[in-house]
Amino acid sequence: MARRHAPPPVWIREDRLPTLEEVTWLTSPEGRSTTTEMQESPADTPAAIARWRQRLSADQVAAAWQQVQLRRAARSKFTRAAEMLFDRVALEQASDEVVAAHKARRFAGISRVADLCCGIGGDALALARVCPVVALDWSAVRLEMTRHNVAVYGGTVETVRGDASFDRPEAEAVHVDPDRRAEGPRRHDLASGSPSLEELGRIVAHYGQAAIKVSPGADFSTLPFDAEVELISHRGECRQAVLWTGSLQQAYRRAAILPEGVSLSAGRGDDLSWPEPRAPRAGDVLLEPDASVIRADLVGVLARRLGAAPVDPQIAHLVSDRAETGGLATAFRVVDVA
Repeated sequence: MARRHAPPPVWIREDRLPTLEEVTWLTSPEGRSTTTEMQESPADTPAAIARWRQRLSADQVAAAWQQVQLRRAARSKFTRAAEMLFDRVALEQASDEVVAAHKARRFAGISRVADLCCGIGGDALALARVCPVVALDWSAVRLEMTRHNVAVYGGTVETVRGDASFDRPEAEAVHVDPDRRAEGPRRHDLASGSPSLEELGRIVAHYGQAAIKVSPGADFSTLPFDAEVELISHRGECRQAVLWTGSLQQAYRRAAILPEGVSLSAGRGDDLSWPEPRAPRAGDVLLEPDASVIRADLVGVLARRLGAAPVDPQIAHLVSDRAETGGLATAFRVVDVA
């Protein structure tokens, strides 16, 4: 008889959300003091967990320890992470506060903005500093986290539980952060998000003025609506792309470099082609454009601005006789060419 083998295990991400009861407890004096104490006395071994369970329920110990770990991971995104609430998936997808503040500046003067798919409020906390915000998400727990996190930064937010594909809170403009993990692993193509590309088109048609956060690796040639595509890098890494529509649109393509606040843009119809290449020579300066400039297809624009030339028709490195880049590239002196 042939031996039957058990199917291999299917591993999935740990994406457990705290319950509303746990969130309420975490924000209580006991919950806050517990997470503070756990930073020095972690619940990371069976013996430590047993000690903590002498004082608290198993669910409280698990919820507090999860927040301690997530807050440590969130320090690279949020300066006030030690006071905030997270779940793992929403934290990984959240805009960090520097990028969120950069985007929020365009909403200054807007009477009210709807933040669809708000998650744990990474963008809402920045938007609330410049205009009134109504935040929408399918998860009541994440809405509670958003309220708490916005308050940590000194703001307030109205929350609505609903489906971003269908629900349209009253607002003058909208910010949307589609779920790129709706079907499992993170996806970069626009069609795989939730709301879908078709649904995003309907959102744009409804509000007119929109900012849609998408993957910087997406194909922007398939957009069903007119939009500025802004690529945003932070500390040298291209973090996200934003599609701006309506009066929020300022260019055709833009690269923004944070935290320096340097940007490069091109209008529709501007020449994006690259100049003729030339080989580097000893004594030249080799320029490596910022990742956002490369992804925004603005290498040719940068080359003409700096009086530089690409080293090859397909390599996004430039050669110049001067090292001044305006913060848009990194300069290296060519010592020798072999």
